[in-house]
Amino acid sequence: MLFRFTNSQRKKVLNLELILKKNKPLIENYEDLKNRKLLQFTINGNEFSAENTKRFSWKRLSEEAALQYWTEEVTPSLITIKDVYPNASEKKPESEIKNAIGFYESREDIKNETKRRHSTPRINIREIEKFGEIICYGSFAGIDDVMLAQGLLNLYGSPSDEIIIQYSEQQKNRHKRTHPKDNSQKVEPNQEDFQIIGLNTILYGPPGTGKTYEVKTYKDTLLLNQSASERLYNFEGLSWREAIYLAYKERNFEALSVKEIENTEVVRAYAKTKKSKSIYGTLSTTVIEHATEDSTTSTYRNGRDLFERIKDRWALTEAGKIEAEEVFSNAKEEIGQKKDYYYQFVTFHQSYGYEDFIEGIRAETVDGSIQYEVKKGVFRNFCERAEEDLENGTDNNFLFVIDEINRGNISKIFGELITLIEPEKRIGAAEEIKVTLPYSGDQFGIPKNVYILGTMNTADRSLAMMDTALRRRFDFVEMMPNSGLIRKEVGDSGSIEGFNLADILDALNERIQYLYDREHTLGHAFFMNNNTLADVKRTFENKIIPLLQEYFYDDFRKIRAILNDKNGIYIVEKDISPNKLFDNKLADGFFSNNENKYALKATASDEDFKKFLSGVLIHKEVNEL
Repeated sequence: MLFRFTNSQRKKVLNLELILKKNKPLIENYEDLKNRKLLQFTINGNEFSAENTKRFSWKRLSEEAALQYWTEEVTPSLITIKDVYPNASEKKPESEIKNAIGFYESREDIKNETKRRHSTPRINIREIEKFGEIICYGSFAGIDDVMLAQGLLNLYGSPSDEIIIQYSEQQKNRHKRTHPKDNSQKVEPNQEDFQIIGLNTILYGPPGTGKTYEVKTYKDTLLLNQSASERLYNFEGLSWREAIYLAYKERNFEALSVKEIENTEVVRAYAKTKKSKSIYGTLSTTVIEHATEDSTTSTYRNGRDLFERIKDRWALTEAGKIEAEEVFSNAKEEIGQKKDYYYQFVTFHQSYGYEDFIEGIRAETVDGSIQYEVKKGVFRNFCERAEEDLENGTDNNFLFVIDEINRGNISKIFGELITLIEPEKRIGAAEEIKVTLPYSGDQFGIPKNVYILGTMNTADRSLAMMDTALRRRFDFVEMMPNSGLIRKEVGDSGSIEGFNLADILDALNERIQYLYDREHTLGHAFFMNNNTLADVKRTFENKIIPLLQEYFYDDFRKIRAILNDKNGIYIVEKDISPNKLFDNKLADGFFSNNENKYALKATASDEDFKKFLSGVLIHKEVNEL
């Protein structure tokens, strides 16, 4: 095995190089490259890396090598065991390359070959296009793509050709987790070492404790250096004809064969949302149905004249271009927008259901008629991206965030999939499980590289009321108010114009716990962005006091006690006698003359607000704090 260190010998070596040459013995095996990250490769001086290559992975090595040696005279064909090991001293069994399957004319050929070779069912099949032709190949791990590249080099390369591959020396960390039997155990977040954080985690606590902010920390840590974005599509309500329009728009309205339409990015993405048995046949039928009379003899023409034949290709007519521009104009806010490929954020609510999350049947109007189709939900689409990443051997982390997870009906939303989120039952785990989905009949599982992170506001719903099945499968990380952060980040050690906000927060929360409970305390985030006393005033008037009204159902006596508003700045005592409002005969027995009545003032003057803040802390609390 020929290795060359790429870093200075004086530094810790992190990267390795593997150099492939024509008929040079290949002695690497699966374990040599297992879980190694491909950093870059060079084919005869042409360099490829994540910076200049979309969806950079080991699969790109096979594809770029095939494109390098694919000429108008020579199309890469089958790679056999003798092509990979032409000078082997001993006869190699075909099982050595059972997962390195290249290159064939169709996906069906690849599928047949995987059955014959008893390849892993997780083989990833891909297509490569050049000169208007398509070839297909299949591979699973990084070593499979190295074998295919070596085979191509041996078959079509010259003695001076070489392929230089750089990859990580250290195996990638898969973020091992703990799965305690006592699921009530609280795990404190550690930003430097996420190995104690499980695949399924819920951040819970009162409002304003930084749960949403902590999500960003998880994202930055788990998805470190995973900055690639993918072009995603939303095809809601689009027909095959409209998808073809987008393909033409993508190719600047050039004439295309049906095969070229099929291989455009937008059509391939659209086809994944459909159940068509023959994509090529569906496209061909759609084009012919809307073709000009001179372009086809088919009796299925509908006379709309949107496509016309130009030699062996199809072009849009002027009428077709007008429709295509209209479709693109209406769809451009959704179609083709780049989104973070490894991250998804959703918010649960009372009407959120299984159909939104996994899949459901929805009605669509296509060419004037109503059709019912199974639509994939946001979580299923996300898991399929993660599974494809596993199949590509790139081993990236995927983070799916569910905000306000306790506001949704968990049993209804997850359905039978509540079992699949368990780490031991994930795709790629020892006890891997897939279920048959009820609407589509497809097999579905959750990949082991998907992290599910939920946030939960305990003021909305207590942890004790959570679904038992959910509690058993998630690790719970409690996030409570932290006045220390205010002292560290706000004003002068937590003080603004002499008023210590950290002490004020602690005093308010002690009173709330006494009159209510700890799950309804106030988070430090209420004050974190306060820079002036005017900011503090807005925080009290627009956030804290309205929240206390909600907590205590407008019981102003308790609210006044929590605020210690002894001067009546916001909670004003009203001197109202029932005898002034009701007849004595009606008032007697129903109303107590000694019962205090209160009213809320929406705002206060700056001077009154300073007086209010001065009274929030009583003398005893000031001494204790």
